[in-house]
Amino acid sequence: MIKQKFKLTIRQLIASGYYATHHFLNRLQGKTVIMMYHRVMSKKELNGPFIQPGMYVKNHVFEMQMKFLKEYFEIISFTQLLDLWGKKAWDTSKRYCVITFDDGWLDNYLYAFPVLKKYNIPATIFLPTAFIGTNEWFWPDKMSHLLWHYYRDGVRQKHREPVNPVKDKYWWLVNSNGKSVGERIEATLEKCKELPPNDVDSILGDMKTALRVEFPDKRLLLNWSEIEEMSKHDISFGSHSSTHKFLTNISAEEVRQEIEDSQHVLQDRDINYIPVFCYPNGNYTQKIAEQAKQAGYVAAVSTQFGFEDNPPHYLFGLKRIGIHNDMTSTRSLLAYRLSCVGMKEKIHR
Repeated sequence: MIKQKFKLTIRQLIASGYYATHHFLNRLQGKTVIMMYHRVMSKKELNGPFIQPGMYVKNHVFEMQMKFLKEYFEIISFTQLLDLWGKKAWDTSKRYCVITFDDGWLDNYLYAFPVLKKYNIPATIFLPTAFIGTNEWFWPDKMSHLLWHYYRDGVRQKHREPVNPVKDKYWWLVNSNGKSVGERIEATLEKCKELPPNDVDSILGDMKTALRVEFPDKRLLLNWSEIEEMSKHDISFGSHSSTHKFLTNISAEEVRQEIEDSQHVLQDRDINYIPVFCYPNGNYTQKIAEQAKQAGYVAAVSTQFGFEDNPPHYLFGLKRIGIHNDMTSTRSLLAYRLSCVGMKEKIHR
């Protein structure tokens, strides 16, 4: 923890110096920065169980960032971006910015949407359609919930015998001595990302039974009425697959279903749909990209860190810049991040 705070302090000092030079203005001229957000959260919500630091910005930080972007960039919708590329109407004297959100979190509606309306900023949200309007959780959030109890809430001490079989069977997931609770959970999630979905489901079932912990019956994602409302205010919606499976961990036929099922759901709804795909966790191959193209999508976003030139190198692997609170909580840190200078995060989702 002390090491992390020291590194952040050094980063803040460097960012402050960099921001004072305004070099980022020249560096980003004639470029497009596609911002990748996940969650926008209040202080109260962050006082609960563990949430990956790379998954959120605080609501007041988000408003600061939107004001910063309005000041230094021309913020355009994803549709406008595609039109500029298609019509070759690019203005090399401008700095363009596109706002995107992955996963369709309810807090996008509660905290981000009011700010976007206030400043007349368009944005795109990529939806895992099978989860929308349900109380279903993504597996990383289920795993985080279980491990938080395992490490911090005394469940291990209260129910030592049931936990031992899980630890014996999944020692490679929970045996991370010497690290903070957050780092232990992060390490487990990264290991699970490499596993087939059925294996992850089995692990979650075993841990849930052993720990005697239930998942809260709480809706975390948007519903269709909220999406319809946002669609009337320059918020567009693309596909983030159907069930958010990592596409490189499943068969080609399952990939096709994930890509096409979500597309059909979005097309059939009375919403502001755009035919752009977002790879879950950023996992894709050339073959998967080709499947998205054949299904009728016109572009796809990745989690590869960087900005886009005109024209982009590849429409089905568009680069984005992940935005989260730890690394972008001030104007100077945000400017440093947007210039593609410094550390790259591992959190994708």
